[in-house]
Amino acid sequence: MTTIMIVEDEPLIREIGAEVLMDAGYDVIEAEDADEAMDILEHGSTIALLFTDIRMPGPMDGIELATRVHGRWPTIRLLLTSGHVDLSDDELPDHGAFIAKPYRWTQLTQQIERLLITQH
Repeated sequence: MTTIMIVEDEPLIREIGAEVLMDAGYDVIEAEDADEAMDILEHGSTIALLFTDIRMPGPMDGIELATRVHGRWPTIRLLLTSGHVDLSDDELPDHGAFIAKPYRWTQLTQQIERLLITQH
């Protein structure tokens, strides 16, 4: 089964997102910030896609997290989101994708499916 990591500091948004992704057939690993996400990845979790908020508390934002993940695990697909920042997909590492908040859950799952079938 395909595993997605959702990194979101707002617990309710993270929990609902994880539930939607599990209902869509994915295994989901949750992290509340970039440091926790990196710790999980460094301990050997097999992640197919990183879905992260851009603005989070702590020293590392979602863009830096995506850049680090791409540098160390280039096969992990990247999907970033924010309600405060608007980026084009070209501004993201590894031709990752951006989805603006608020998004519809169907929009999220469609974007994830597109990223997972796209070859590098």
